[in-house]
Amino acid sequence: MKTRFLFPYRWQLAGAVLLVLGIAFFLIDSQYNLRLFVWDNFRNSKGDLTGDGLNECFDNEIQLTLALLGLLLLSFSKEKVEDEQIAQLRLDSLQWAVYFNYIVFFLLIFFSYGLSFLFYCMYNMLTLLLFFFARFRWKIYQINRSVKLEEQLT
Repeated sequence: MKTRFLFPYRWQLAGAVLLVLGIAFFLIDSQYNLRLFVWDNFRNSKGDLTGDGLNECFDNEIQLTLALLGLLLLSFSKEKVEDEQIAQLRLDSLQWAVYFNYIVFFLLIFFSYGLSFLFYCMYNMLTLLLFFFARFRWKIYQINRSVKLEEQLT
C-alpha cells in the first residue's frame, strides 16, 4: 500500500474524536429519541406544513457521517513508524476485512428481510472499516507484545 495515499499520523486523534462523537450522538439519540437536526423547509404560501417530508430529521445522517469520517481517519492514517511490515499488515487486514464483510453480507442476504436488511445496507459502509481497523490494531498489538516478550527473554 502506497504511503502517499495515507493521512498524516496526527489525524488519528481527529479520527478518534469524530468516531467517539458519532457513537455518543447515536447512543444519546437512541436512548432519548431526540430529534435534534430537523429541517422544516416544506411550507406552502400560507405557512402550513405540507408534503411527505415535513420534519425530516438528519440525525442518522450526521451520526453516520461522523462515524465514517472517524473510521476513515483512524484506519488510513500513517503510524509513527511506517515501514514495510506495517504496509503488509495494512494490506492483509484490508483483504481479510473485505472477505469477512462480504461473508456477513451474503449471510444477511438470505437471513434478513425488509427494513432490517435496509438498515444493514446503510451501516455496511461502516462495517468494512470497522473490521479492517479491529484486525489491523489487533495485529499491531500482537507484534508489539511479541517484541516485548523477546526483549524480556534476552
